[in-house]
Amino acid sequence: MHDRYLHEGETLLCDRRSSAAVLIIALLRGVVETLIVGSILSVLAALSLILAFETTLAVWMYAAIFLICLAVIVFQRVHIWREATFRVTTERILLANPTAFFHAPLVTVKWPQYQECEVDHRGVLDVFFFARPLKIRYGTADARYEAKFPSLRYAEDLKHYLDKVDAAVRRNDLQSLKPFVAKPRGKRDAENV
Repeated sequence: MHDRYLHEGETLLCDRRSSAAVLIIALLRGVVETLIVGSILSVLAALSLILAFETTLAVWMYAAIFLICLAVIVFQRVHIWREATFRVTTERILLANPTAFFHAPLVTVKWPQYQECEVDHRGVLDVFFFARPLKIRYGTADARYEAKFPSLRYAEDLKHYLDKVDAAVRRNDLQSLKPFVAKPRGKRDAENV
C-alpha cells in the first residue's frame, strides 16, 4: 500500500482497486474505438498516398495502423484502471476514478462530511467478479453530493466497514480501528474484522 496523498499522522485503513470487470468493459469499448479510429486513419493514409504519390497502402500497412491503435488504447485503458483507487483513512475517504489518461480526479470525503454509503446495482460482468459499485453520499444539510466508485469486490462489507469507521471517528476512538481485510467472511481473522 502506498502513502500517496496521505497527511502526516493519517493511517491508511483500506486500499482497493476496481475489479477486473471495469478493465474488461473498458477494453471491449477500446476494441470498438480501435475499429473506428483505425478505419479513419487508414482512409486518411490511403487518400494521402493516392493524392501525393498515386499509390495505395499495402495490406500489412492497414494491419499495422489497426495494431498500433489497439496497442495505444489497451495501454491507456490499463493505465486508467491501475490509477483508480478506493482508499479509506482515519481522516477521510479518497476516491480516484480517472476517466481520461492525463486527468485523475480525486474526490475527498472527510469523515465529518460523510453521510451514508449504499451498494449499487451490479453490472453484467460484476456478477462474475463478485463485485458491486459503491455510492457515498456526503456534504451538509444544504448541499448533498454523491461519489460513485465502480465495481468493488467486497462492496457490501466495505459499506459496513465505512459505517464502523464513521462511528469510531464520531466517538473519537480511532485506536480501535483495524485495517479492512479483503477476504470472504469466515476467513478473516477475528481481530481484523
